[in-house]
Amino acid sequence: MSIVKLHAKRTVFGAAALAFALMLAAAPVQAGEVYVGLGLGLAGDEIGVTAAGVTHPTRCDSMLYSDPASAPMDAACTDRTPRRMFSDTFDLGEAFSGALSLGYQWNRWRLEAEFLASSHDGDTRPAIADTGNAALVGKDSEWSALSPPFFRVSNFKSRQLFVNLYYAFGDSAVWTPYAGIGAGFARVNADILVSYLRRTVADGYVAAAGGDPMQPEEWQLAAAGSESRLDADLRDNAFGYQIAAGLERKLAEKTSAFLTLRWSSFGEVSESHLWSTIRSHAPVQADGTTPFTTVQTFDDLGGITATAGIRYRF
Repeated sequence: MSIVKLHAKRTVFGAAALAFALMLAAAPVQAGEVYVGLGLGLAGDEIGVTAAGVTHPTRCDSMLYSDPASAPMDAACTDRTPRRMFSDTFDLGEAFSGALSLGYQWNRWRLEAEFLASSHDGDTRPAIADTGNAALVGKDSEWSALSPPFFRVSNFKSRQLFVNLYYAFGDSAVWTPYAGIGAGFARVNADILVSYLRRTVADGYVAAAGGDPMQPEEWQLAAAGSESRLDADLRDNAFGYQIAAGLERKLAEKTSAFLTLRWSSFGEVSESHLWSTIRSHAPVQADGTTPFTTVQTFDDLGGITATAGIRYRF
């Protein structure tokens, strides 16, 4: 997320919070009512995903040599600088969302605690190497055409808890509009599957790796047909805020129906994961001992959710 984008989000939320604080300070105190609400709706989510770690050219992998000491040790093979491997935007699609709230209403104001939950199938994107990572860009010709590299995010679940403050504009017998702001956090769960499958010898791997098919090198034969694979899950919390607006219609003395449209935004979440396999051997880096891990980061979390439901006042 860029600094300009983050500053703009904070400015919008800050201005809204200030306006509500001034309105709240001016409101006279009167007896209120406790209420509960139950809603169902649709949530749309689009997230950014980035993976970063230490990578080396295939030829550097000491595990591909019968004598690991014979593996090359030039600068490209000993570089320990973490670099971005992958970055893309995932459209998680729309999913059903449920909301449960408990609040207190007085005058035109409502203060509530709200729990929201949604689950998305996920999305799959081509695992195209980041252009700034020479170790991966140089491997473009190595990947299998039958099963190209992919990065998949699935079973994306978001559990959100907000404290919201709402203000109703007027008290119509039909529909009463309202707007509000909230702050809280989200628990994000998601499954991650990444695969980089290399060509086989029959599929031309040796030539694709820059070798001579008539005199292939040891590491080229060992790497042919191998797979680098990450199969992990991400579990993390992120703080955020939301801005909401809606309409409420009175159905009975204590019951009303509502329709709320909200926009939420959360900070990034990230975790470090050990890969399942690297070039079909143990998940270690080129030196043959250091664990091969990458940090997966999700940002731009949040989105637009529309919820309809019932609110009951005690």
